[in-house]
Amino acid sequence: MQNLLRTYRKKTDLSIEDVSHLLNMQDSSTLSRCERGYRKPNLEIIFTYHILFEVSVEKLFENEMKYTFRKIAQNIDPLIEVLKKQDMTRKVEARTSFLNSLKELIDKKI
Repeated sequence: MQNLLRTYRKKTDLSIEDVSHLLNMQDSSTLSRCERGYRKPNLEIIFTYHILFEVSVEKLFENEMKYTFRKIAQNIDPLIEVLKKQDMTRKVEARTSFLNSLKELIDKKI
């Protein structure tokens, strides 16, 4: 998983050991693997970097976010087609409307 954890930490004077200490980790090897993309960071690590370096999660994981947007975009139309084959209840209409709005939003982002 590509991320910018290391990039943002290196912009400060904090060492990886410092951040590990703040996270109450015994050693920095797990955090190092997360920063280098060899391991997926857990939510505590993600939120800690967000708080420490005042950067959005979307920025920290820019490439992963773009990939996720594209993946969702690819699956919206097939899901809408599945919904069209169902009885058009209010709930199905609301879901379809939400998906169409989401598609427009994602198209602007990618």
